[in-house]
Amino acid sequence: MDTRPRAWWIDAGLVSLACLVLQSIEVGYGAHFFGERWQGGQASLLHAHAGLLMAIALLGGDWRVLATAFLANFVQWWWRAQLQMPLSPLYIVAVAAAMMLQWRWTVACAGWAGGPMGRRRRMQVSGMGRYLLVCLLLFPFGWATLAAALYTLIGQGAPVVASASLQLLLAKHVGVGMLTLPFLLVWSDERLRQVPGHRWFVIVAWLCLVLAVGALLEHSSDGVIRPWLELVYEYRTLIGALMAIAMLLWRVEYSMPLLTVTHLLLLHALTDQAQQAESAVQMQRLLVHMVECNFMVLVLALLFLLNRERMERYRHVRKMGRHDASSGLANAHALQEAWRMLPATPPVMGFLLLDQVERVLGSYGWRAETLLLREAGRIMEPLARTFHLGGGHFVLLPRQPAGTGGETCAWDDILKRLQGHVFQWKDAQLRLNPYLGLVRPERLGAQSLDECLANACDAALCARREGECSPMHYVSTREGSAVLARQHRLVASAEALECVHAGRIELHLQPIVRIDGGAALSGFQGEVLCRLRTAQGRLLMPAEFIPDLEESGHVADLDIAVVECLFDWLKAHPDAMPGIARLGINLSGRSLASASFRARFADLLRCSPLNHRALCFELTETAVIASQDSALKLFQELRAHGCRLALDDFGSGVQNFERLKQVPVDSLKIDGQFIRHLDTEPGDLEIVRAAVAVAKAHGLATVAEYVENASQVLQLRALGVQWGQGYHLGRPRPIFDWLLPDSGLHAR
Repeated sequence: MDTRPRAWWIDAGLVSLACLVLQSIEVGYGAHFFGERWQGGQASLLHAHAGLLMAIALLGGDWRVLATAFLANFVQWWWRAQLQMPLSPLYIVAVAAAMMLQWRWTVACAGWAGGPMGRRRRMQVSGMGRYLLVCLLLFPFGWATLAAALYTLIGQGAPVVASASLQLLLAKHVGVGMLTLPFLLVWSDERLRQVPGHRWFVIVAWLCLVLAVGALLEHSSDGVIRPWLELVYEYRTLIGALMAIAMLLWRVEYSMPLLTVTHLLLLHALTDQAQQAESAVQMQRLLVHMVECNFMVLVLALLFLLNRERMERYRHVRKMGRHDASSGLANAHALQEAWRMLPATPPVMGFLLLDQVERVLGSYGWRAETLLLREAGRIMEPLARTFHLGGGHFVLLPRQPAGTGGETCAWDDILKRLQGHVFQWKDAQLRLNPYLGLVRPERLGAQSLDECLANACDAALCARREGECSPMHYVSTREGSAVLARQHRLVASAEALECVHAGRIELHLQPIVRIDGGAALSGFQGEVLCRLRTAQGRLLMPAEFIPDLEESGHVADLDIAVVECLFDWLKAHPDAMPGIARLGINLSGRSLASASFRARFADLLRCSPLNHRALCFELTETAVIASQDSALKLFQELRAHGCRLALDDFGSGVQNFERLKQVPVDSLKIDGQFIRHLDTEPGDLEIVRAAVAVAKAHGLATVAEYVENASQVLQLRALGVQWGQGYHLGRPRPIFDWLLPDSGLHAR
């Protein structure tokens, strides 16, 4: 039965006592099937102890419990028989052997019906077919067969054997139908199991109720109780409907005892028909009524079982919908429900960022990330209600009510615990980097939750940017600046990406001019610049969309789109290509790191309408530093195709001189921030001088950006800079204006 550590003989004694008590619950009638009256005068339509024995066999457990119960039944039979008349030793041995066979038959039927049903296995709707066939039909038939063999062995005639076997078959069938399934439903109820001793209390109370009702029905005057029983049986359909409602609404400790009492009332109402069952027609009518009664009770128990499984599935789906499937932490749905159920506005809400969670996933895999999130949730759970939104982002609600003074201490304690925790995975030991943003909600509601999440997240992101190890409170004055700026960047990034995918790209060129007096190239030399045209017709400048695309990780899409647009334009205007000496095209650092970009870029390069020597690809120095391996690989591929290479924004990096030994570039483009203030900043002048010296040492050409006046041209020429690019030398203009100036066409 139960899997709790307890001596087996305690369970055996309790079950044996229950069986002895249940034998006193009778539905007596004057049995005379096949013209033969029952030897004892009065028989019973109910052997409730048989239902309990089958339930114990289905539950499994220690085999000695069921064996002891059968032994107790045998001893009780022997004692009652001895009080009536002396029994021969042979008859006692025959009954003992039959009782042992009945024990083994009960165990076998329990196995065929799906037992044993321990703590993890329960009666399921899918197993009701086997239960109906084995427990309600095969099990009582086996008992009746053993009884027939015993009566035949002691020399009884065929009518007596048939009458006794049929009466025993009906009694065992009704006993199983009345008690086995309800007992299993009570014993396997999860809620009753969680409270120690609750199941035993329910079962004892149930047994006492059945004893009381059985005694009342058996010993009351027929003139008083019989009309009520007939009324119950006449309106059994209505009673069944009311019972069905009870099965759906009531808990198992109330519904199963009610079902058993109702079954007992219906059985007592059938005793008149049982007493009149002498002919085959009368016996057939009795069997039909008994099947109808037992079937109604079985359907009601099945309805309860169906409803229980439905509710369990609902609770399981509800739990899964409110918890992360991998980590088991409460998710955003649970946060929304908890927010709706709050009795008052919480004093503060926290948004916690666990840094480097994605790096743990990339370095050690999904299981390591899941374990890390579980440990973080376990650390925070005693101090705050924790909800995981994914990616190491947690929302925290305080456990202490407002005004207790412990809110600040709880947030500080959470950060200290997380910062001091060492996450161990195999041989690695990692420390967590938490950043916590706090906000004070002003009201409840879905809109307020969204606002609080956005503000608390903004505070947490600010804490991460500033490296703040303490909780950072959201300051509402930032709402007009930081929050709106963040929203604007998000909208601008989406709008720019939509323009790129829709092909609304307009190409502009800015010339690169020789300023040192040396020989210039024959043809146009300049840099390709792009503009985006919105759906409303507004022209976006590079400063309006390139930073947003870089931050969102879609700048590689822009690079590919610019190259495609340039090549398509050149294919559509072949007359422009003879006048091109060299075109510079910018590539970003994220593009260098993308294998898909490099593959697509190689395909475009193979189909280039322009000679590869007329192409010069510009990469920023910081991009080369950030993705050195992929940059070097791409540089080598471009050099193999004959393309020119330029290192853009030279001077803004931190390892520029060392990188020149490894990067195979042809020219250096000196960062414009050092050119703009060349007249007034001596430090900038020296940086440019050093850059020119480095370029000469490596045999590279130099290009100065942002040349805006003639004075800068003279200074740059004196420093040895060879090429210049800026508004003073030529403003950016549409590609038609530079390459097809006489066509009369303009880019739109």
